[in-house]
Amino acid sequence: MKAVLFTGTLWLLFASLTSAQTCATPPSHWQGNDKRYAKERNAGDRAFREGKYDKALGGYLQALASEDAGGFFEVYFKLGETYAMVGNFDKAYACLAESGPGKIPIDRVMAVGIRDEKARKAAQLLLDTIQLNTPRYPYGTFPEYLALAAILRHVGLASQAQSYEEEGRISREAANAWDTALAEGGKHASLAAADRAAIGVYERSNRPEPAGILREQLASEPPLMSRRRPWWFRLDPANW
Repeated sequence: MKAVLFTGTLWLLFASLTSAQTCATPPSHWQGNDKRYAKERNAGDRAFREGKYDKALGGYLQALASEDAGGFFEVYFKLGETYAMVGNFDKAYACLAESGPGKIPIDRVMAVGIRDEKARKAAQLLLDTIQLNTPRYPYGTFPEYLALAAILRHVGLASQAQSYEEEGRISREAANAWDTALAEGGKHASLAAADRAAIGVYERSNRPEPAGILREQLASEPPLMSRRRPWWFRLDPANW
């Protein structure tokens, strides 16, 4: 019941800020609360990773209200992906378009076979993002794969959608393995150990390319900061 009430309250809060034609109108008074933004953004990412897309929307909308002016484009992108997952494609296209043009990869893979212009532009942005992020964070591309699959299925390209959905499923599993390994490491956690966990997922799924990318970066992974902090660490509000 609490979750239902929270979701209802949240949508009432943002109802005046959204429309079918636009993603979300920025609040008139920006809070600029970095701590709250990070908290809500992380909550949205975690919910998306768990497949709780309505909850993810709530986190991203709250993050949008906490961001400072001009820094909301990344949230628009995440909202676009999440709206695609809940089947609100008008919102998905609007949010992705309003997140900005994005960078163009050198060897660009083009979105083909999509007649609807808005759907094609959204799909192209997701494809570009996948290409740009794969060389460093292949497991972090699963939202783009899953959102792209949802769009392709919506426009009638079921076979392409199935292929991208499978890639998204594998990368989401790798992302979960990465997070779990880091959490279970405790004070001895290391990025290298997390990468090894993700590599295992890709190898079992017969995906040598992302496994190779992660294997190459293992030797250069920096150690994480010690979990033990001096007593004065908590005195600085920036560390709260």
